[in-house]
Amino acid sequence: MDAGDVFRIIFGSIFVLFVPGFAWSYVFFNRGKIDSIERLALSFGLSIALVPLTVFWFNWVFHVSITLVNTWLLVCGITIVAIFWLLARKRLWTARLAERVSSRFRFSRPRK
Repeated sequence: MDAGDVFRIIFGSIFVLFVPGFAWSYVFFNRGKIDSIERLALSFGLSIALVPLTVFWFNWVFHVSITLVNTWLLVCGITIVAIFWLLARKRLWTARLAERVSSRFRFSRPRK
């Protein structure tokens, strides 16, 4: 086993067993709701649940074969969906905050 195989095993394990669950843990629990140990454990649990279910579901419904590339794309997709969900929620929250502030304070243009 050379250094490339060791790097691939470590990177692949982190990518499959941690990253999707970590992204989804921020979707389910906002920052500060749970501490870092709970988020770490929840990340592993969510990844172990989400990745195989998604891969098997795509295989069953869409007849997508289970290969390395397809699994990699699905894991990236799961993570990207969670990130977009977080960005959309943040943007919506920012828009609501701006609406509240602008409705309370009437900003007028300075006169010349």
